[in-house]
Amino acid sequence: MSKTISVREAASALGIGPRAVTYRLEKGQLKGTLTKNESGVPEWRIYPNKEILAGLSQPTDNATPIDFEPGDVVEAEAIEGPGETARQTEGSFNSENFQALIEQFVRPLVEEVKAQTLAIAERDRIIEEQSRQLRLLPDLQKRAEEERALADKEREAANERALEVRALNKQVDLIEEEKSKIAEQLALSAKEKNLLEAKANEAMALATDLAALKQTVEKLQAPWWKKVLGSN
Repeated sequence: MSKTISVREAASALGIGPRAVTYRLEKGQLKGTLTKNESGVPEWRIYPNKEILAGLSQPTDNATPIDFEPGDVVEAEAIEGPGETARQTEGSFNSENFQALIEQFVRPLVEEVKAQTLAIAERDRIIEEQSRQLRLLPDLQKRAEEERALADKEREAANERALEVRALNKQVDLIEEEKSKIAEQLALSAKEKNLLEAKANEAMALATDLAALKQTVEKLQAPWWKKVLGSN
Protein backbone atom coordinates (compact mmCIF):
# COMPACT_ATOMS: atom_id res chain seq x y z
CA MET A 1 0.00 0.00 0.00
CA SER A 2 1.35 3.42 -0.97
CA LYS A 3 2.35 5.87 1.71
CA THR A 4 0.27 9.01 2.29
CA ILE A 5 0.89 12.46 3.72
CA SER A 6 -1.33 15.07 5.33
CA VAL A 7 -2.78 18.12 3.59
CA ARG A 8 -0.41 20.38 5.52
CA GLU A 9 2.62 18.32 4.43
CA ALA A 10 1.46 18.35 0.82
CA ALA A 11 0.89 22.12 0.98
CA SER A 12 4.43 22.61 2.38
CA ALA A 13 5.93 20.43 -0.37
CA LEU A 14 4.01 22.24 -3.13
CA GLY A 15 4.51 25.70 -1.65
CA ILE A 16 0.78 26.40 -1.58
CA GLY A 17 -1.89 26.66 1.11
CA PRO A 18 -3.91 23.77 2.56
CA ARG A 19 -7.07 25.09 0.90
CA ALA A 20 -5.37 24.93 -2.50
CA VAL A 21 -4.42 21.31 -1.82
CA THR A 22 -8.04 20.51 -0.97
CA TYR A 23 -9.12 22.27 -4.16
CA ARG A 24 -6.79 20.04 -6.21
CA LEU A 25 -8.24 16.99 -4.48
CA GLU A 26 -11.75 18.14 -5.36
CA LYS A 27 -10.75 18.68 -8.99
CA GLY A 28 -9.05 15.29 -9.20
CA GLN A 29 -5.58 16.83 -9.68
CA LEU A 30 -4.33 14.97 -6.62
CA LYS A 31 -5.07 11.48 -5.36
CA GLY A 32 -6.18 11.04 -1.75
CA THR A 33 -8.55 9.35 0.65
CA LEU A 34 -10.80 10.90 3.25
CA THR A 35 -10.67 8.98 6.54
CA LYS A 36 -11.19 9.71 10.22
CA ASN A 37 -8.17 10.27 12.44
CA GLU A 38 -7.69 9.03 16.01
CA SER A 39 -10.00 11.80 17.29
CA GLY A 40 -12.76 10.76 14.90
CA VAL A 41 -12.35 13.87 12.75
CA PRO A 42 -12.39 13.32 8.95
CA GLU A 43 -9.16 14.37 7.24
CA TRP A 44 -7.49 13.87 3.89
CA ARG A 45 -4.50 11.56 3.39
CA ILE A 46 -2.75 12.37 0.09
CA TYR A 47 -0.75 10.10 -2.19
CA PRO A 48 2.33 12.06 -3.30
CA ASN A 49 2.88 12.72 -7.00
CA LYS A 50 6.14 13.67 -8.64
CA GLU A 51 5.68 17.36 -7.84
CA ILE A 52 5.06 16.62 -4.14
CA LEU A 53 7.95 14.15 -4.05
CA ALA A 54 10.28 16.81 -5.54
CA GLY A 55 9.18 19.30 -2.89
CA LEU A 56 9.66 16.77 -0.11
CA SER A 57 13.16 15.98 -1.33
CA GLN A 58 14.30 19.56 -0.74
CA PRO A 59 15.66 20.02 2.81
CA THR A 60 14.05 22.57 5.11
CA ASP A 61 14.95 23.82 8.57
CA ASN A 62 11.67 22.96 10.32
CA ALA A 63 10.29 20.04 8.32
CA THR A 64 11.07 16.43 9.21
CA PRO A 65 12.27 14.41 6.14
CA ILE A 66 9.69 11.91 4.89
CA ASP A 67 11.07 8.68 3.46
CA PHE A 68 9.40 8.08 0.09
CA GLU A 69 10.51 5.87 -2.75
CA PRO A 70 9.70 6.36 -6.45
CA GLY A 71 7.25 3.47 -6.19
CA ASP A 72 5.18 5.46 -3.70
CA VAL A 73 4.43 8.15 -6.27
CA VAL A 74 0.80 8.19 -7.47
CA GLU A 75 -0.22 10.55 -10.23
CA ALA A 76 -3.80 11.64 -10.57
CA GLU A 77 -4.06 10.11 -14.06
CA ALA A 78 -2.88 6.73 -12.70
CA ILE A 79 -5.97 6.31 -10.53
CA GLU A 80 -8.46 6.36 -13.36
CA GLY A 81 -9.77 2.89 -14.03
CA PRO A 82 -12.82 0.68 -13.79
CA GLY A 83 -12.81 0.41 -10.01
CA GLU A 84 -11.43 3.75 -8.86
CA THR A 85 -11.47 7.10 -10.66
CA ALA A 86 -10.89 10.69 -9.73
CA ARG A 87 -14.60 11.34 -10.19
CA GLN A 88 -15.42 8.62 -7.71
CA THR A 89 -13.08 10.21 -5.17
CA GLU A 90 -14.66 13.59 -5.85
CA GLY A 91 -18.15 12.15 -5.62
CA SER A 92 -17.34 10.48 -2.34
CA PHE A 93 -15.97 13.75 -1.02
CA ASN A 94 -18.97 15.74 -2.17
CA SER A 95 -21.48 13.46 -0.41
CA GLU A 96 -20.95 11.87 2.97
CA ASN A 97 -17.34 12.95 3.55
CA PHE A 98 -18.03 16.51 2.54
CA GLN A 99 -21.08 16.51 4.81
CA ALA A 100 -18.89 15.25 7.67
CA LEU A 101 -16.42 18.09 7.05
CA ILE A 102 -19.22 20.59 7.00
CA GLU A 103 -20.58 19.26 10.30
CA GLN A 104 -17.05 19.30 11.76
CA PHE A 105 -16.52 22.98 11.02
CA VAL A 106 -20.11 24.18 11.29
CA ARG A 107 -21.01 22.46 14.57
CA PRO A 108 -18.77 24.75 16.71
CA LEU A 109 -20.26 27.74 14.93
CA VAL A 110 -23.77 26.45 15.61
CA GLU A 111 -22.94 25.88 19.28
CA GLU A 112 -21.45 29.35 19.52
CA VAL A 113 -24.54 30.84 17.87
CA LYS A 114 -26.73 28.94 20.32
CA ALA A 115 -24.68 30.20 23.26
CA GLN A 116 -24.83 33.76 21.93
CA THR A 117 -28.59 33.40 21.37
CA LEU A 118 -29.07 32.22 24.96
CA ALA A 119 -26.87 35.06 26.22
CA ILE A 120 -28.86 37.57 24.18
CA ALA A 121 -32.14 36.09 25.44
CA GLU A 122 -30.88 36.32 29.03
CA ARG A 123 -29.76 39.89 28.47
CA ASP A 124 -33.17 40.75 26.98
CA ARG A 125 -34.85 39.14 29.98
CA ILE A 126 -32.72 41.20 32.38
CA ILE A 127 -33.43 44.37 30.40
CA GLU A 128 -37.16 43.61 30.40
CA GLU A 129 -37.10 42.95 34.15
CA GLN A 130 -35.26 46.21 34.75
CA SER A 131 -37.71 48.03 32.50
CA ARG A 132 -40.63 46.52 34.42
CA GLN A 133 -39.09 47.60 37.71
CA LEU A 134 -38.57 51.09 36.30
CA ARG A 135 -42.21 51.18 35.20
CA LEU A 136 -43.28 50.08 38.67
CA LEU A 137 -41.00 52.62 40.37
CA PRO A 138 -43.53 55.52 40.24
CA ASP A 139 -46.20 53.27 41.75
CA LEU A 140 -43.80 52.14 44.47
CA GLN A 141 -42.83 55.73 45.20
CA LYS A 142 -46.51 56.76 45.32
CA ARG A 143 -47.30 53.87 47.64
CA ALA A 144 -44.37 54.78 49.88
CA GLU A 145 -45.53 58.41 50.01
CA GLU A 146 -49.09 57.32 50.86
CA GLU A 147 -47.82 55.02 53.61
CA ARG A 148 -45.59 57.82 54.93
CA ALA A 149 -48.55 60.25 54.94
CA LEU A 150 -50.73 57.67 56.70
CA ALA A 151 -48.02 57.10 59.31
CA ASP A 152 -47.77 60.87 59.85
CA LYS A 153 -51.55 61.09 60.33
CA GLU A 154 -51.51 58.21 62.78
CA ARG A 155 -48.65 59.84 64.68
CA GLU A 156 -50.53 63.15 64.82
CA ALA A 157 -53.69 61.36 65.99
CA ALA A 158 -51.68 59.57 68.68
CA ASN A 159 -50.22 62.89 69.83
CA GLU A 160 -53.68 64.41 69.95
CA ARG A 161 -55.00 61.47 71.97
CA ALA A 162 -52.07 61.84 74.36
CA LEU A 163 -52.90 65.53 74.79
CA GLU A 164 -56.56 64.67 75.38
CA VAL A 165 -55.57 62.08 77.99
CA ARG A 166 -53.36 64.60 79.79
CA ALA A 167 -56.19 67.17 79.71
CA LEU A 168 -58.65 64.61 81.08
CA ASN A 169 -56.20 63.68 83.83
CA LYS A 170 -55.94 67.35 84.78
CA GLN A 171 -59.71 67.62 84.86
CA VAL A 172 -59.93 64.53 87.05
CA ASP A 173 -57.34 66.04 89.38
CA LEU A 174 -59.32 69.30 89.55
CA ILE A 175 -62.52 67.40 90.22
CA GLU A 176 -60.85 65.41 92.99
CA GLU A 177 -59.50 68.63 94.47
CA GLU A 178 -62.92 70.30 94.30
CA LYS A 179 -64.49 67.21 95.83
CA SER A 180 -62.06 67.39 98.73
CA LYS A 181 -62.88 71.06 99.26
CA ILE A 182 -66.61 70.33 99.25
CA ALA A 183 -66.14 67.50 101.73
CA GLU A 184 -64.17 69.83 103.98
CA GLN A 185 -66.87 72.48 103.68
CA LEU A 186 -69.57 69.93 104.50
CA ALA A 187 -67.59 68.81 107.53
CA LEU A 188 -67.28 72.42 108.68
CA SER A 189 -71.02 73.00 108.13
CA ALA A 190 -71.88 69.98 110.30
CA LYS A 191 -69.65 71.28 113.07
CA GLU A 192 -71.17 74.75 112.82
CA LYS A 193 -74.68 73.27 112.96
CA ASN A 194 -73.87 71.27 116.07
CA LEU A 195 -72.31 74.35 117.61
CA LEU A 196 -75.39 76.45 116.84
CA GLU A 197 -77.69 73.81 118.30
CA ALA A 198 -75.57 73.66 121.44
CA LYS A 199 -75.66 77.44 121.73
CA ALA A 200 -79.46 77.43 121.20
CA ASN A 201 -79.92 74.82 123.92
CA GLU A 202 -77.66 76.81 126.18
CA ALA A 203 -79.65 79.98 125.45
CA MET A 204 -82.92 78.22 126.25
CA ALA A 205 -81.49 76.92 129.52
CA LEU A 206 -80.30 80.39 130.40
CA ALA A 207 -83.73 81.83 129.56
CA THR A 208 -85.41 79.29 131.86
CA ASP A 209 -82.98 80.04 134.66
CA LEU A 210 -83.47 83.73 134.08
CA ALA A 211 -87.27 83.43 134.36
CA ALA A 212 -86.99 81.46 137.60
CA LEU A 213 -84.52 83.94 138.98
CA LYS A 214 -86.83 86.78 138.00
CA GLN A 215 -89.69 85.19 139.86
CA THR A 216 -87.50 84.79 142.91
CA VAL A 217 -86.45 88.41 142.76
CA GLU A 218 -90.00 89.55 142.33
CA LYS A 219 -90.99 87.60 145.43
CA LEU A 220 -88.20 89.08 147.40
CA GLN A 221 -89.09 92.59 146.32
CA ALA A 222 -92.88 92.31 147.09
CA PRO A 223 -94.24 94.41 150.16
CA TRP A 224 -94.73 92.62 153.42
CA TRP A 225 -98.51 92.92 153.29
CA LYS A 226 -98.53 91.21 149.90
CA LYS A 227 -96.57 88.45 151.37
CA VAL A 228 -99.18 88.20 154.24
CA LEU A 229 -102.08 88.32 151.86
CA GLY A 230 -100.46 86.07 149.52
CA SER A 231 -99.86 83.57 152.30
CA ASN A 232 -103.54 83.66 153.32
